[in-house]
Amino acid sequence: MKKSRFIFENHEAPQAGCFLLSDPFEGDAYFERSVVYLCQYDDDSVFGFVLNNPLNLTLGDVLEASEFSNFPLHVGGPVAKNQLFFLHRIGHKIPHSFPCGNGIFFSGDFDALTEYHQQTAIPESELRFFVGYSGWDNGQLEKEIENRSWIAVSNLSTDYIFQKTTSNLWKECMDAQGSKFKIIARFPKNPNDN
Repeated sequence: MKKSRFIFENHEAPQAGCFLLSDPFEGDAYFERSVVYLCQYDDDSVFGFVLNNPLNLTLGDVLEASEFSNFPLHVGGPVAKNQLFFLHRIGHKIPHSFPCGNGIFFSGDFDALTEYHQQTAIPESELRFFVGYSGWDNGQLEKEIENRSWIAVSNLSTDYIFQKTTSNLWKECMDAQGSKFKIIARFPKNPNDN
């Protein structure tokens, strides 16, 4: 059965601080029904993090004596899978943090983050850790959007970035895009299961 893709578009352009929602039938191991927060979008770099691919691990499982040992880990994407990254709302209180827009910051000085956590006990609703990230070459994301592998959306709350349970995140984000996307959000992964 040929999948109908013509409806999966919204004509919104990607930008730093937006979310990318994947095609409901994308079969990629990293991006199937994924929600990506786009941190940077310019001529130098396009990258972000998958928000709904949690690992069954905490930071304490991979870093000994970490102040963040109970914080869950998520797979941010297929690039640099052996590196740790984080998104936060703490802002410039953490030196070398990169602003993504809408009060969200990427990385920064980990020692300063640890010290700040010791003083204030940063909640999970302000900080999320990832291994790996999602990156695109120049023009690649635009081509994928043109091919309807993604839609870019800017109407979602940044609370979704730090949402504790992510199993229904893609569906919730699709529902927020209006009636035609609510229909798509309810399609089974395999149309033959319908």
